[in-house]
Amino acid sequence: MGIKENIIGTWNGISANIDGNWIDITKYPYNSVLGFSATFYNDGTYYGKGAFGTGRGTYTIKGRTIETFVGGELYLKYYVKEMTNTTAELTINDGSSTLDVRVQKTK
Repeated sequence: MGIKENIIGTWNGISANIDGNWIDITKYPYNSVLGFSATFYNDGTYYGKGAFGTGRGTYTIKGRTIETFVGGELYLKYYVKEMTNTTAELTINDGSSTLDVRVQKTK
């Protein structure tokens, strides 16, 4: 299955690559700073909460890149390095910086 088929559901951040080390962001103190989740729906909308902001928007998928929009403006880009139907490794780009993360699907 491809990204379009796998993306539907809720994805929770489980680790982030900080200075070359994978840090568990599900536990204190990192969960309060870097914890996040995003839910992608079939209709092209999503809901995100946590470290990258909380709110609703829309998304598009082009190749291995997922672009999210809030109020019609580009918000975050997710480059999919690897993805199964339950886990993924992504690079998140907010326009000025990037962060490599691992996520796990819960729904």
